[in-house]
Amino acid sequence: MEKKSVLIAGAGYAGIAAANRLARKGLSIEITMVTDKSEFQEKIRNHQVLAGTKQKTYSVRELLHKSVKLQIARIQEILPSQNQLLLENGERVRFDYLAYTLGMAGPQKDSLTPDYASVAGEADCQRVREYLVKNPNAKITIIGAGLTGIESTTELAATYPGLEITLVDKGSIGKIFSQEGAKYTKDVILRRGTKLLENTKIVSFSKNQVKTEKGQIISHDICLLSNGFYASNIAKKSSLPTNEIGQLYVNEFLEVRSGGNILGAGDCIRPMGGQYNHVRMSCAAAIPMGAYLSERLTYLLGGKSKIGSRPFSLGFVMFCVSLGREEGIIQSVYRDDTPKKAFRKGRPAAFIKELVCKFALNSLRLEKKIDFYQWPSFVPVDTELELTGAEIAQR
Repeated sequence: MEKKSVLIAGAGYAGIAAANRLARKGLSIEITMVTDKSEFQEKIRNHQVLAGTKQKTYSVRELLHKSVKLQIARIQEILPSQNQLLLENGERVRFDYLAYTLGMAGPQKDSLTPDYASVAGEADCQRVREYLVKNPNAKITIIGAGLTGIESTTELAATYPGLEITLVDKGSIGKIFSQEGAKYTKDVILRRGTKLLENTKIVSFSKNQVKTEKGQIISHDICLLSNGFYASNIAKKSSLPTNEIGQLYVNEFLEVRSGGNILGAGDCIRPMGGQYNHVRMSCAAAIPMGAYLSERLTYLLGGKSKIGSRPFSLGFVMFCVSLGREEGIIQSVYRDDTPKKAFRKGRPAAFIKELVCKFALNSLRLEKKIDFYQWPSFVPVDTELELTGAEIAQR
């Protein structure tokens, strides 16, 4: 019997997790991963790339199961009716099943001058790092104070104390933390000498300056954009259903349509349904999505998978934020990602954050050998508050 062809588009956390788990399922399949990057993009360390504190890099090949074929090529379009990927070099690659895991991109900045850079793009981060080595007293504006913006701000401030950094957000900084967690985070940012501009909307971008809604001009040498990430545009270009930021719509089984042959995982997808409203673009969501996708494919291909026979479900436990190499905050959350009062801070939190980053990478390696990665399912807050610890653990 001819082997089924499974193509995995993208080599991020979700794609590699899916490929490695699927490769061990004993199915009559041939798995090929298509990516335009031979080096793994460890995006949860992009703030370290900015500051030059990232120590190691890893190739996609070394992280992949040996039976998974790797093709380095840029994807131009998906041709769903023909079950093909069209590559930019003109080649067409056929598939029986496609795993869409192309991840996210930074804010759209095609019309902006070179002094603007996206924190989501590793090439942009490397360009900024090279600039800062030569200009350690530069004026930096960072737009967007989500987790990535906060980590970028504090990493740069700790590494280059001579920088003049302004962190701008249209809302309150630290709004995703508990009240005390937000206060601690702000205190660290201010202690590092960063200027905070909260509830400040940027309305125009020009060379070496941005303008706020109230008319204030903020000048910069470099402006880092961390204020709105987009998914890969391939799904939209391929006339597949997407939302306003390009994420591919999928159902509760991470399928584009029920029982279909295109599935997705990671930052580039948006599962439909209220039980997924809390699922944010993150490594913490991408790896479990990738592992689930492999289980769902196993089920669709006739293999045994209890996980794959059920809808995808994901609950969060905490999120980790580094505030430079020596400080951090670990915020405990309910399964729907809303903050609890409890959090850890300081050097112990920075140590935990580093362990979590290493755990993510090692999870991909371990998936080559065993079904290693496990994740909690979603439980509404009101239900979670009524359950005992043992009951929650079973969910």
